[in-house]
Formats: sequence, structure tokens, C-alpha cells
Amino acid sequence: MLRRLSFIALMMALVVVTLGALTRLLDAGLGCPDWPGCYGQLIPPQHHPETTTAIDSHKAWMEMTHRYIAGLLGLLILVLTFCVEKSNSVATHTRWLCRGILMLVIAQALFGMWTVTMQLLPQIVTLHLLGGMALLSLLLLLFLQLSKTTPVIVAPQGRKLSIIVLLFLITQITLGGWTSSHYAGLACPDFPTCHGKWLPALDLQQAFNLSDIQTTNYEGGILSSDARVTIHVVHRLFALLVVFSIMLLAVRLWGYTLLRKQLLVILFLTLIQVSLGISNVLLLLPLSLALLHNTGAALLLLSLIHLIFRLQPKPQSLWQQPHHNLEMDRVI
Repeated sequence: MLRRLSFIALMMALVVVTLGALTRLLDAGLGCPDWPGCYGQLIPPQHHPETTTAIDSHKAWMEMTHRYIAGLLGLLILVLTFCVEKSNSVATHTRWLCRGILMLVIAQALFGMWTVTMQLLPQIVTLHLLGGMALLSLLLLLFLQLSKTTPVIVAPQGRKLSIIVLLFLITQITLGGWTSSHYAGLACPDFPTCHGKWLPALDLQQAFNLSDIQTTNYEGGILSSDARVTIHVVHRLFALLVVFSIMLLAVRLWGYTLLRKQLLVILFLTLIQVSLGISNVLLLLPLSLALLHNTGAALLLLSLIHLIFRLQPKPQSLWQQPHHNLEMDRVI
């Protein structure tokens, strides 16, 4: 039952992350300017309660749907944590993982509130996105720990490389969130150049000034054109590093036959992500492709974490010793 509950929570978290991206892409993050209600009500009203002015009900409902489903996910994780604590067959580290997930849910609720009350401050929006990705990742780890997963013994360098690739991918997701929160997705309307230039005018200082916090509405973005171009270009360039590192990891681990299907999935998702990124620029950021780009990043992250979970470093004493339960011999 625990395994099933963890899987349901994982799928629901993916839905919540996707709805969060949809809310952001529809500029519905401030569809309800207060929290946790909407204009002081549980259900979005048709008109402003004080001025009787019509409100954008579509954006309000989008925001509240995201909140309500996130709330249901929080309740499910609370139940899951309770069941894990009561179970006698769950390892101690799994219990602590579940407690950590519950704490992260609480933190995400706070980030969701601050996203609204601080009027889409990019630092908060990006942290909220990363929190969603972290929640997805931890729920996957919980599901894997409650499942029977066949480990694969690899050389220590292979696992180290996979962790480096994971760090690169997390950085790229962060840059993607920074690009989205600053509305810089179309700062470069062409590809592979930017405004017809290989090296456009950049403003690194303004683009990545984390201490710049203003009491203003950030919807639509407030940075200069050069700063947005800088964010967009850095996101593109770092994508090249991520793609190269993933290809290097695939080459490094291809000899382990039990890993080939996972490696193919990771390579396929990488190809899809690159294609979606380019298409988003050339097609002027259509909603469907932008949403798929966000979900694709989540799936790529989960696939890489699943791969790393299966990798077991080969102890020095096992280099010359066969093992019958775990695959350790590479195909030459």
C-alpha cells in the first residue's frame, strides 16, 4: 500500500508542477491577489467584492485550481507520512526521507504564498519552481526505496559523472526558471543567433542581481532588454553543456546492458527538450510547447535520478571478483 500511495503522490506532484507552469505561462499567478483565498473567498468571485469591477475569472480559477490540487497533494503526503511512521517494515532512512518531504511541502506552501504577496518576485518564483522539482525528486526516491530495484555495479567514476550531470541539469532548470520568471523566453526571437548576432549586447550584472528586490508588480518583467537577452543567452549556452555531459554519460555507461534502456530514455528526453526549446523561440512561445518544455525538464530530472539510484560504486575488492546478483561486467 505504501508503494502505491507514494506512486499516486508522485503523479499528483507532477500534475501540480505542470499546473504551476501553466499558471505562470497564462500570467495567472496574480489571478487571486490574496492568499490562501481569492478576494477573501474560497471560490473565485465574478466581480471584485468591494468595487463590483469584473475580474478575470479564468485566471482566478487557474490559480485556485493549482492551490487546491497542491493542498490535496499536501494532505496525501501527510497520510503517507503517517502510514510510513506506523509501518514496522520501513527502514529508518526512508522514514526520515518521508519527514523531509512533508517539511518541503510546508515550505512550498510558504513559497506559494510569497509568490502572490511579493507580486511574482523572480527570486521567489524560481525557488518555488525548484521546490516543486525537489518535491518530485524526493517522491521518486521514496517510491524507489519502497520498490524492488535492481542495482548495477559500476566503476566509481561512472557514478561521480552521473552526479555531475545531475548538478548541471539542476543548474539548467534553475536558469529556465529564472528565464521564465523574468519573461525572457522571447528575448532572443531567432535561433541560433540572437537578434541576428552571435554575441549580442549583454548585461550580466543586472541579469543575475539576486539582491535587487523592489516593491513592485513583476508581472511581465521589469528588466531591461539587454538583461533579458543575457538571461536567455546564458540559458542557451548552458544547455549545450548539459547536452554534452549527458552524451558523455551515455557513452561512459553504455557498456552496462541493464542501463541501456534508461540511457535511451534520457537521450530521447534530451533530444525532445532541445527541440522544444528551439521551437519555442521560432514559433514565438506557443502555450502548448512552453508547457511541454517545463514538463519535459521534470521528466528528464526524474529519469536521471532514477538512473543514479540504480548505480552502485564498485568496491575495490570486487574489481576482480564476479558477482551473481548484480551486473558488474561491461560488454566489450
